[in-house]
Amino acid sequence: MPRMNRVRLTAGRIREFRCPPDKDQAFLWDTDAPGLRIRAARGGTKSFVFQFSLNGKNPRLTVGNVDSWDIDGEHGARAEGRRLGRLVDQGIDPRDDKERKKAETNAKRKDAKRQNTLVSEPWAIYLEDRRPHWSARYYRDHVHLSQPGGEPKIRGDGKTRPGPLAPLLAKKLSDIQPQLAREWLKMQATIRPTQARQAFGAFKTFLVWCEDQPDYRGLAS
Repeated sequence: MPRMNRVRLTAGRIREFRCPPDKDQAFLWDTDAPGLRIRAARGGTKSFVFQFSLNGKNPRLTVGNVDSWDIDGEHGARAEGRRLGRLVDQGIDPRDDKERKKAETNAKRKDAKRQNTLVSEPWAIYLEDRRPHWSARYYRDHVHLSQPGGEPKIRGDGKTRPGPLAPLLAKKLSDIQPQLAREWLKMQATIRPTQARQAFGAFKTFLVWCEDQPDYRGLAS
């Protein structure tokens, strides 16, 4: 592995380093973190890169743009270069470690999105999924049970009332717990007992459907 232009990288040296006009790229190695260097491209872009030897090869990993990374500090490029060097010492390819972390971050982001899913999202999908299997009247009943209300009435004055399921549709699916469901049913039963029983049955069937969907499985209980 070449060891040209090796200096202790500082903010000033990084700022002053340029790619010669007759080259496509140039490198400036750090003396303190073996493997860490600056890559300057002809167009002016500069990045921290880490080059290492593993299994007879000398691959290179981009750490990040110099405008996004400080050289020093607990989370600086030099500390990252040392961390990557320790991985190599353990026989771990830093590129594999980077992909693993990326996958973990994506998984956490996806789980956070799942946890914040409102009931209204899977409910709408549920209605469209089951619509071909239901009669037109049965589908309309589900729509009426879950309507948000507040729309002008087709007949008469005033606005439509929210359906009994409307309060639940505004909740997160992960918040649907037995206690919440009992409180909702008790409140609705005092207002419209017949519709409340119908809505409760429809909602239980919906929750069973959710458990068959990978995106919603395990959120409600």
